[in-house]
Amino acid sequence: MSNQFCGRFVHNPRMTTSNEELIFNDAFCARVKRLREEKAWSAEQMAIALGIPPDRYRKYEGRSPMPQYLIPRFAGVVGRSVEYILTGREEKRLPAAEGLLKKRA
Repeated sequence: MSNQFCGRFVHNPRMTTSNEELIFNDAFCARVKRLREEKAWSAEQMAIALGIPPDRYRKYEGRSPMPQYLIPRFAGVVGRSVEYILTGREEKRLPAAEGLLKKRA
């Protein structure tokens, strides 16, 4: 059997992860770790707060981005916005639209 088979899926060498994706994943994982450390919590404490096994949480700090269903919970625990967790930038608030939307007579 060829080493190109993994279960029932065929490895496609043309399918590679883009540089942008790799850069995002590295930055995201580093941000998750930094935010936990800023809270002075262990990885085990964060895993308990998120309701997941510690070894799975450690994976999110080291090599795999946290799944989207955990991001809002993580943001609440560390006291940051979801946007900050994803981008590293705080959300920019637009000025109120008062007066821009007027009722038509």
